[in-house]
Amino acid sequence: MHSPSRTRNALRAALAEHFELVLTTCGVLIAIAVTFAQLSQGVQGLALTYLIWLQGFILWAVHRYSLLGRKRLIRKLRLMLQDKVNNQLTVLVGVAELSGRDNAVNDERDLEVAVTAAKTVSRELDGLSMESLRRWERQYSKFLPLALR
Repeated sequence: MHSPSRTRNALRAALAEHFELVLTTCGVLIAIAVTFAQLSQGVQGLALTYLIWLQGFILWAVHRYSLLGRKRLIRKLRLMLQDKVNNQLTVLVGVAELSGRDNAVNDERDLEVAVTAAKTVSRELDGLSMESLRRWERQYSKFLPLALR
């Protein structure tokens, strides 16, 4: 059984995901209602003026929402990329420390591990996508700042 807050959060997330569609649909439904309403000429003119204003507001709101969404996405991508690169750089640093020791036995193997880690960083950068971001978010969601959830 889902708790009310979990259901509310899921509904809020779904609404946020389709914000543009919801606003545009509301605008179209209001336009249809005004078109089919039996209003006098003066009231119809006022209704159409309001409708034009409303459509402009909806366009602005959709643009603003998209802009804020892209900024949030960029912050998430930076955080994800930082995490993935830092993980591989930790491997490189560890290998470098092992190679610096006098009693390091497998210098060639250590070098191979370092090169593999560097190639992994390259593959991670090439593999960045919305799906890889979503997978990363699911895995690390509890560590994300609240503003990015």
